[in-house]
Amino acid sequence: MNTSFYTGVAGMKTQQFGIDVLSDNIANANTSGYKSTTVDFSTIYSQQLTGSLFDPTGNDIGVGATHKGTRTDFSSGSLVDSENKYDMIIEGDGWFGVKDGNNEISYTRAGQFSRDANGFLVDASGNHVLGTSANNVIDGNIIKNPAKTINLTDVSAQTPIQIPDTLTIPATASTYINFKGPLDPKRIEEVGDDGKKVEIPNTEVYRADVFDSKGNINKLDITFEKEVPQAPTSTRWFAKATIKDPNGNILSSEEGVLDFNGKGALVGNTLTSIDNNGDPLSLSFGTLYDENKPNSGYDGLVSLAGLNSSRDIEKDGNPSGTLQDYGIDNLGNIQASFSNGKTVPISKVAIYHFSNQEGLEKIGNTSYKPTANSGEAKFFKDKEGNTLQISNVKNRKIEISNLNITTALTDLIVMQKAYDASSKSITTSDQMIQNAINMKR
Repeated sequence: MNTSFYTGVAGMKTQQFGIDVLSDNIANANTSGYKSTTVDFSTIYSQQLTGSLFDPTGNDIGVGATHKGTRTDFSSGSLVDSENKYDMIIEGDGWFGVKDGNNEISYTRAGQFSRDANGFLVDASGNHVLGTSANNVIDGNIIKNPAKTINLTDVSAQTPIQIPDTLTIPATASTYINFKGPLDPKRIEEVGDDGKKVEIPNTEVYRADVFDSKGNINKLDITFEKEVPQAPTSTRWFAKATIKDPNGNILSSEEGVLDFNGKGALVGNTLTSIDNNGDPLSLSFGTLYDENKPNSGYDGLVSLAGLNSSRDIEKDGNPSGTLQDYGIDNLGNIQASFSNGKTVPISKVAIYHFSNQEGLEKIGNTSYKPTANSGEAKFFKDKEGNTLQISNVKNRKIEISNLNITTALTDLIVMQKAYDASSKSITTSDQMIQNAINMKR
């Protein structure tokens, strides 16, 4: 009978432990990045009243229960929208890395980040968020030929991410410009002094803005004048290209000839480039006609009467620009957008992985540190050594606790009833002993 006392006590202690864990889960129901914990219970060793190899059944008596341990549920929590442009979540497996003032690194799923007074990306506790810099910012300026994509370096090489408050991007000179559209060779006549009709040259003008390396937006005009009289099976256009500075001063001028066959396809061109205030600018009016190459001669300018097609001009280069805002793409690149329409990545948030994330150790503030059971943090690599992105990042989102509050409250009721029942076994045993004592009297 004394065993039932200790069995009841063991049951109460065990259920109390479970209630403590559930209470912590419920208290963190709205904590960003919180991962709920479940309790594993097990029986305590049993004792055997009698033993015989010939007994058909056993007669063991258990002596209660105990908590074997806890397990963390690492499934993703619910997502809520955020107005903070630096808030982010990880879709799927992965962890953010943060470094505290003692250079200790921990890992979290809570992506509520912001910029501190020094421009570093930090979490709510002031820990620096880790990642890889594009190394394309010098003295507040984006260097020329900035990186288009950022590949994470080694795990040990990740550094705090700094987001400059002001940035400028230099002008990039235009190196090419491609023209596509019609030149209308329809015959134009006027009455001459002798009263007879004579053909006059058709004129077409194409215009575009081009950029030089000094940051100027220059004007390019190309005037096409048809040769008259027009040949019966071909068309020739004389072209004159002129570049003017923003004040209208002529910087350079070039002339050339464009020839088209009877079907309007380009078969010859002598105007191929022009000087753009010290920067060479390639001029393209399409590929020359080759009967063995589909669409050749028709992928640029064409000389066809009555052709109602739009003009298209493709070019590179851009003027200088100032920082407008920051954004984060689905690969974790922090993108700086500029007044000239350019977007340049300056850093990339590191997404870490573990061989066994269930082996991570909680250290508070929804942060974890690796253990021998979890393995060290790592990046997945391809055979060339480039980091593989297996999880996407979503901007302006917050991942809240993954706790199922309905299940938690139900478990709480069950454990509370089990606690009460264990206490009842103690009082019942006490009454039985009291009755035995009373019998002796």
